[in-house]
Amino acid sequence: MKNILVPTDFSECAHHAAEVAVQIAKEASATIHLLHVVDIPLTSYDAGMHTYENIPETMFLMNHAKESMEKLKNETMFNGVEVTTMVEFDLTYSRITNEAKEKNVDLIVMGSHGASGFQELMIGSNAERVVRFAACPVLTIKKKHTKFDIQNIVLASDFKEDSAPFFDHFSAFIKLFDAHIHLLKVNTALNFEITPVSRKLMESFLIKHDVKNSSTHIYNDESEEDGILNFAEEVDADLIAIGTHGRTGLSHLVNGSLAESVINHAGRPVLSIKI
Repeated sequence: MKNILVPTDFSECAHHAAEVAVQIAKEASATIHLLHVVDIPLTSYDAGMHTYENIPETMFLMNHAKESMEKLKNETMFNGVEVTTMVEFDLTYSRITNEAKEKNVDLIVMGSHGASGFQELMIGSNAERVVRFAACPVLTIKKKHTKFDIQNIVLASDFKEDSAPFFDHFSAFIKLFDAHIHLLKVNTALNFEITPVSRKLMESFLIKHDVKNSSTHIYNDESEEDGILNFAEEVDADLIAIGTHGRTGLSHLVNGSLAESVINHAGRPVLSIKI
């Protein structure tokens, strides 16, 4: 893990994410790339209007953002960490995912305020969109972590064959922490699997990936999301790890995304990894 991208809007939530990113960077000897995006209205972006840079109001926003970025970079929390800064003018989630690709980013750490109700259905959040489109793992943070000490991780999956590449990315992250991994399979009435089958899949997963310091759990709940959130609460998890297929367009509207829903409603950090 050599490059960590930290998008920021200079909010308190984004600052919490930056603090976590610094702690991870120090453990991994990684470089932090701070990014602020002066957002283009979605309708203007779709229409191909990219001339906002010359409007006085936009120039003011850019200059103000650069001043805020310089102030952020000079905070003492970044002492001992290599940091680069970028202030760009674009559609926020698009610029974040593009920068992650161009800089070969290993991890995106960003704050999330979550979303609910109409906002979640029609708009979503930038964190949600980044999770959907980013090729690298995304760690979302919602509150302050004075010490990002990961001891209990809930790894939610169906543990079938496509979980293998997901775990490859996950293992690179957990090597930084001496954490206990709770492998979790959630059973629901609509997506039921008999216990012997679930156990066999999980045991095969443990053997294949040589997972140490772990336990397996089959949890029944009304929905997969409820099962993940309720189980994480029961074991007081420090982190939830979950895979996402990054569906977009009609597929996303029809099938939704479990990872995005968990991110929106979980109060604890969520590490999402595209399968």
